[in-house]
Amino acid sequence: MNWKAIDRRSLNCSDWDSLISGQTFFSTTQWINVCAEGLSKNAQSLFLCGYEGNRLVCALPGIVTSRWGIKSFYSLPYGTYGGISWGSDTTSVCKKDALAHISAYFRTTRFSRINIADYEGSLRDWTHTGMERRQAFTHIINLSGGEFHPSDKKIEQHIQIGMKAEPEIVQISTSVEVDQFYALYEATERRHGRSQPILPRRLFDVLFDHLNGTDMLYWIAVLAEGSMIGSQINFIFGDSLINWQTVSDYDMRHLKPNHLLLNAAITFAQSCSISKINLGASPPDATGLIDFKERWGGVRRDYEIISLTSPWLKALEKWR
Repeated sequence: MNWKAIDRRSLNCSDWDSLISGQTFFSTTQWINVCAEGLSKNAQSLFLCGYEGNRLVCALPGIVTSRWGIKSFYSLPYGTYGGISWGSDTTSVCKKDALAHISAYFRTTRFSRINIADYEGSLRDWTHTGMERRQAFTHIINLSGGEFHPSDKKIEQHIQIGMKAEPEIVQISTSVEVDQFYALYEATERRHGRSQPILPRRLFDVLFDHLNGTDMLYWIAVLAEGSMIGSQINFIFGDSLINWQTVSDYDMRHLKPNHLLLNAAITFAQSCSISKINLGASPPDATGLIDFKERWGGVRRDYEIISLTSPWLKALEKWR
């Protein structure tokens, strides 16, 4: 197997699309482009590609950042799904070769931090000095069983309560609406005790510029008397819709914006013959959020986060 470390501009997109068939939106070059441009000005995409002849048989996508001397590799940023994409006929010998090459590459490049959200379990057989694994989970709603109803009948009551205020569900279509979304996002982050938002404003601007008007993005908002009280970003790929971000005005929670947004996303997904709703990751101690997802019919789906942190960075983070 021959290996190349290339950036997005050197990647054959047709080969890549064939390789990731059946995977998630986060594997697409569209999302990787958004991350590379929206994460920071010095972020860049990187694809570790394995070839047999001219045929792409496996690849590990990532985003590389460098800040204050800390060089990091994310597959992919913000815990979105990465890991290796394997060709359908990749042999066990090729897989063993690929895992050995990845280890050798990371030893050579000496990243201070490596973080991989291995949603598909593509790296379950990978071992590397200093590797740490932790469990993460999302919740999946199955829409393939005909007419959908939430597991908890009270959910439909909450939707009815929200509908009494005659809200309007709209798709985000202007930069002003992106402003309003981000104001809600900042307020949500402060409510969770964060002085600075995890996600930069630039990321949402790039996301809007790249994907607005495409069939990959369903970015909606709920308006009450003309004011945005909640918003939700959903990604669509294959047979799945991923609920990536949901934000709302806490003072307007009696109008049930989160219920209205998820109900709208499910209705939209059914209209597009989408069979799965991925409700996104939950912190293990977020019992209220987990309960909310399960009352809608979400079924827990586990996966692993793989991380490697250099000794000096561990010492620095402990000191700080």
